[in-house]
Amino acid sequence: MPARLTLETACREEQPMSEPVTFHVISHTHWDREWYLTHEQFRLRLVDLVDHVLELLARDPEFKVFHLDAQTIVLEDYLQIRPHRRAVVERFVHEGRLLIGPWYQLNDEFLTSGESTVRSLLIGHAISQEFGATTKVGYLPDQFGNISQMPQIFRGFGIDNCIFGRGLSLVGDRKVEFWWESPDGSRVLTSLMAWWYNNAQHIPEDPEQAEVYLNRLKQAMGPKARTSHLLLMNGVDHLEAQQSLSGAIAGVAPRVAPDQVLHSTMPDYIDAIRPGSEAYAVIRGEFREDRGGSILAGTLSARLYLKQANERCQTLLERVAEPFAAWAWTEGGDYPHDTLTYAWKLLMQNHPHDSICGCSIDQVHREMVPRFQRVQQVGEELTERALAYLCGKVNTASMAVVAGQGGRLTNLVVFNPVAWARTGPVEATIDFPLGDPARDVPLANDALDVDALELLGADDERVPFTVLESRRCFRRVLSPVELPMVQAVRRFRVSFVAEAPGLGYATYKVVGTRGRLASTGTRLLAGHNSLENEFLRVDIQPNGALWLTDKRTKAEYGDLNLFECGGDVGDEYRYTAPVADRVVTSAGCPASISLEQSGPVTVARIDLTLRVPASATPDGSGRSEELVDLPITCRVRLSADSPVVELETTVTNHAKDHRLRALFPTMLEVESSVAEGQYDVLERPIGVPSEWGPDASLFHPQQSWCDVSDGDQGLAILNQGLTEYEVYPTPSRAIALTLLRCVGTLSGGGDAPGAELTPEAQCQGTYTLHYAIHPHAGTWDSAHVWRQAHGFVAPLRAVQTDEQDGELDPTDSFLSLDPPELILTAVKRAEAGDTLIVRFYNASEVAVTGTLTVKGLTQAFSANLLEEPGDELPAVDGAVELTARGREIVTVLVKVG
Repeated sequence: MPARLTLETACREEQPMSEPVTFHVISHTHWDREWYLTHEQFRLRLVDLVDHVLELLARDPEFKVFHLDAQTIVLEDYLQIRPHRRAVVERFVHEGRLLIGPWYQLNDEFLTSGESTVRSLLIGHAISQEFGATTKVGYLPDQFGNISQMPQIFRGFGIDNCIFGRGLSLVGDRKVEFWWESPDGSRVLTSLMAWWYNNAQHIPEDPEQAEVYLNRLKQAMGPKARTSHLLLMNGVDHLEAQQSLSGAIAGVAPRVAPDQVLHSTMPDYIDAIRPGSEAYAVIRGEFREDRGGSILAGTLSARLYLKQANERCQTLLERVAEPFAAWAWTEGGDYPHDTLTYAWKLLMQNHPHDSICGCSIDQVHREMVPRFQRVQQVGEELTERALAYLCGKVNTASMAVVAGQGGRLTNLVVFNPVAWARTGPVEATIDFPLGDPARDVPLANDALDVDALELLGADDERVPFTVLESRRCFRRVLSPVELPMVQAVRRFRVSFVAEAPGLGYATYKVVGTRGRLASTGTRLLAGHNSLENEFLRVDIQPNGALWLTDKRTKAEYGDLNLFECGGDVGDEYRYTAPVADRVVTSAGCPASISLEQSGPVTVARIDLTLRVPASATPDGSGRSEELVDLPITCRVRLSADSPVVELETTVTNHAKDHRLRALFPTMLEVESSVAEGQYDVLERPIGVPSEWGPDASLFHPQQSWCDVSDGDQGLAILNQGLTEYEVYPTPSRAIALTLLRCVGTLSGGGDAPGAELTPEAQCQGTYTLHYAIHPHAGTWDSAHVWRQAHGFVAPLRAVQTDEQDGELDPTDSFLSLDPPELILTAVKRAEAGDTLIVRFYNASEVAVTGTLTVKGLTQAFSANLLEEPGDELPAVDGAVELTARGREIVTVLVKVG
């Protein structure tokens, strides 16, 4: 789906060029691992391609070099089939004739986390070095736009350049070569492949034809270049090397003199455009210019279930499994480095733009789901092991028990994955054994049973809670030295509001008793259709929409979480509304409202049904007259001490060719919105420039939150894996959060893959979406909106543990980071050496001086993204003070002891 200048248009618009140029011919392929064929089908073509490249390099010394698309994953895919060819691959890498890296895979940048992009480069460098060399070119051929912080990320890996294909157009006085600058001021020398990465896809073997071919390229490209060096990309998606290239170059070179034709490399091209680059223009920030729909923005919401699964996996690895495994390692446990690398690689197999973007054939996306499930399984198992190890070291015996003496005692250790102390809801499972484990069906001892609980905090204060479930059941007991056994237990599932320090834990005592009702303690105020705590009041309207009052600012917001269903006759790449659209909302839908849970965490349930058109009309101009039901259940959760209203919406989709959104009118007079990006916070105007054309998208990507604020008050919408939002340019300034986008074709653009029908992209079935509403005073930064968002995506976790003596205090913190503008993104063991890596970024636009505290810290060093140490940082009492530039990504190497 390339979007590029045509040679004909460029030749017409520019004056003929007569100055000599140097053609840098780059032999390459762009390898989509899966797309209109499955991974295994493409893999067999990859094996053919690499076989033929290796044979060509061996046979023809004049065929100087081939670029293997900057992705080292293709080496793994190839060598799984041809393991005996590794030495041949290494030979040509050492000779500089086969260029590999620096990436593991070419991920979509907006639909994956910044940390995922860093890990792709980190693993890609490691694999490249195993083969002999890393190509230090920031190659971004076909990502659907490029994130603002990519120059800084490249610089962190010692890459000072970039060659890219999408997100910026050659309009006005722009030239191909320029400096791309990140928000922190980091710059890379950049070249735009405005004529795409196949502008010299096949150079004619006939010298006369080749001369015409190159002159045409010169006249088109030369006027748009600042230098006399032109980048000719000899290859394209899945194409093998041009076997006749060396002869074609030799034949045409004398005919185009004094122009030069070089069988070149991307590093050599970058070096050639470097002289005089201090005078080049500087372009700052993200590349998302969508002229003519060129960034394929509909992929932000195609098959949203993939984006949700990806967010769950990323959050699990980044915020839970790695940090707590690192803490367990500092306390004497093992660090599962190899297993985490395996999980990251498996996750990143789902990150290429044709995969995570949801724009492939159905079978490709079917195969992605079990990959996500496997990552989730590995991540949860590693998390369980790390938390169990830490729980086993907590001194629970030191906690006094005043109330409930004489009952059965157990403990809950509540872990906090974020770097600041927080209060939040948590659900916990508590098992009281009713006998010993056994291989056969065990008997339950009724004398050991309990029917009521008390929950006690650190000072023996009673903690309010709600019993969600109480039942007898069996639990599996596993041992590395015994066959599996089962044990009869009394199982409670409870909900309460807990407090825990930053990246730490707090211990709660549980007392099981008999003959009394389970204690729920203080309740929030809740009526048939209202919820209220000290911060917020939520009134549920007859149509299920919410009226929200912020008791702190007195601000009121109405018609929140109103559902809107409009037509979509686009494809997996692009959203397209029908010419005669019929938009259906839940404004007139009667809703059934009930109170489902009360106590410190209160849940109301809303049920409603939209009647929507069944599909588009056959010609795609409108929506059908036939209507189908779209049942929606929304659970509204409000917790004590929380300024956030959490929503869990379940939709059973029976319709086709439509887009379902949740609307949140702000009624604020603003001209821009703000959203979390990758190591950045992006301000974007409402609407797009008219010169981008009617196909330009009005919606934007986000990570865990977006926000609209007028400076005095604001409304933030938090989400778990819902990657697309828009702010309507109407007086309501409603934030529209996309919940489903349902289409039936891969592409409508006429390319060969566009012939594929993708009925599963209609997303028939039941989907559950998680998002939240956070009203606040002031702006996103003064309100520290990201703290509520990150707490929402990474909730507190509770683990049951026994009564025991231990080395760790009942409450402890592993790491803290202040002030709030410094946002933690990674805590892990370093790839090499017995040190920790701590990474964060400064969300502020100005420099911030902060303090990083790590339990047991003895030394600290600045580091780059390759985890290479720099200057030592002064450490005092387990803490280091450092200054981060505005929007700077900071990596610190920490020694503990």
